[in-house]
Amino acid sequence: MRTGTDAVYARSAADDEAGTACRDQVRQALERVEEPARAAVYADPGASGLDANRPALCRLLADVRRGGLRRVVVRDLARLARSAPLLETILEELRATDVELVTIGEGNRHA
Repeated sequence: MRTGTDAVYARSAADDEAGTACRDQVRQALERVEEPARAAVYADPGASGLDANRPALCRLLADVRRGGLRRVVVRDLARLARSAPLLETILEELRATDVELVTIGEGNRHA
């Protein structure tokens, strides 16, 4: 078993002021991690999946490069990116650092 922290990423382009859509995604993803209290949470409410410069996504990818994360849990691949080239770039970073990607809405493991 790989050591490291689980990370949860949430994004919603149409989020309300309370961040309900992202909060629901985080809650669902935390149900899938081994130690929810230790999970790193990254959320970009009101952000487009076409934007590569989302603050939480940039922090997540920086933490991936630094090491210490063992997997990233998201509701679905569209939370990470809404374009194939951007998604492929993110997946390449995860593969290069041996970070597993788990999509709970699709029930799949990637990277």
